[in-house]
Amino acid sequence: MRILLVGPNHPGGSIPPYLDVLQAGLAAAGAHVERVGSDGPPYDPERGGFRPTSEIVAAARALLSQVDLGAFDVVSLHFGNLEVEQLLPVLWSGARRPPVVYHVHSLAWTLFDRHCPDPRLRAAVAQAAASMDGYVFFGGHAARTLSRPPYVPAATCFLPTTIPPCTPASPRPRGDLPRLASLYGYPAPWKDAARLVDALARLRHPVRFHLAGPFWDDPAQVGAVLPVGVSRHGVAELTVTPAYLDAPARASLVARTSVAVFPYRPAATFQGSGAIADYLAHGVPVVAADVANMAELVADAGVIVPPGDPAALAAALDRFLGDAGHRQRLADAAAARAGLFRRDTHTAACLDLYERVLTRRKVVA
Repeated sequence: MRILLVGPNHPGGSIPPYLDVLQAGLAAAGAHVERVGSDGPPYDPERGGFRPTSEIVAAARALLSQVDLGAFDVVSLHFGNLEVEQLLPVLWSGARRPPVVYHVHSLAWTLFDRHCPDPRLRAAVAQAAASMDGYVFFGGHAARTLSRPPYVPAATCFLPTTIPPCTPASPRPRGDLPRLASLYGYPAPWKDAARLVDALARLRHPVRFHLAGPFWDDPAQVGAVLPVGVSRHGVAELTVTPAYLDAPARASLVARTSVAVFPYRPAATFQGSGAIADYLAHGVPVVAADVANMAELVADAGVIVPPGDPAALAAALDRFLGDAGHRQRLADAAAARAGLFRRDTHTAACLDLYERVLTRRKVVA
């Protein structure tokens, strides 16, 4: 099978590491895979803002001109809120092309809504997203939420871990040190830092919490002031590292973590967490807010709490920290679910869907 992988292709972000994993998995399964994508969101640091709509459209056209769509059996399409790739289905509408399978990374697209308002383009992107030839959903929440024809083939499977096998990692510490809880990624609008700090201040059991990722030192994006480095919040120690973590750094953090914490809030664009797969794939239990697909991802490998409730979050963490039997049960359940988040599991589901989409195209034709 000849597959064109279309999606952002640059260091950082959440989608590019996933595409690295998917590309490697598809190739290992025998597919011929080529990749094309943007080198970053259409943001101009010198202007201090997003590029004009005309430049964004031109960038999308330039991206499309790099490939011969007719040379492939399937297009695997990926974009989130900001990528210019969201314009490609608009630009190739009506053209001769192979079937397109859309991997749903976001449920709404803010580029032409919030950043570069253009109602016409925003409507065109939404219409194109609702008329693909197949869909990969990273959980049932997106499958239920995104508008699409009911007869179009789809697969519902979880995001795989983006930490490659055998990535070197620091060992978990032993002894009487407080347990480590962690969360990494960008301070997206659905990450509730203020509630996290509130919950940490309520804890009865000591814990070290590591929060890592670009821009956690920017109050405008975080919605709270978080000191860089180490700060105390009651019996909790919070370390903030405002830097992108590559695969070895993510592997080290996950290996040292006793419990992952996802204090999220509801958001229209949010379909589910990618970072959570790194923890669950390595048998790390999770405490998460009940938004989007979090409960489906975690199942019995953690605890789900109401969003926006720091007292409930603190209570869940305190029980984990203070109850050894409870902690072991969650760790065992996380280890049992780990296979759901591995590369080959995800790749097999995607290839099966691509085959079904191709078969349907032949039957319809």
